[in-house]
Amino acid sequence: MLNKYNGAVTFILQMSVREGARDILSWITDRSARMTSECNEEKTKRFEWFLSPDQSKATLIEVFDDTDGALIRVENLMSSPIAPEWVDRFEIESLTVLGEPSHALREVLSGMAPDVRVYAGGFTKS
Repeated sequence: MLNKYNGAVTFILQMSVREGARDILSWITDRSARMTSECNEEKTKRFEWFLSPDQSKATLIEVFDDTDGALIRVENLMSSPIAPEWVDRFEIESLTVLGEPSHALREVLSGMAPDVRVYAGGFTKS
């Protein structure tokens, strides 16, 4: 539907790869993507990593049905064994949150100083 917010929340994380983290590609595919997929989070619709050609920069895009789905993903990450592995490999440059995150989601993300951008218009095709 044209110009109607569907409730989706999107995270765009821009990160630098820490020096010495040589296993980035295998860690992304074998640890991060696999473990996140195994969480069976019904409202997580997209979880995709992108690397610069020299593997010094990474972008993670996560899309959720709604703010509750995004909150579940963050809580699952923080309680998982890969959270410290992630911190060892990446330095966050920025976190952009697209949509209308709840107060609870804003609270858990506050330490990353997210740039929140609310829906302004457009459409989505399925």
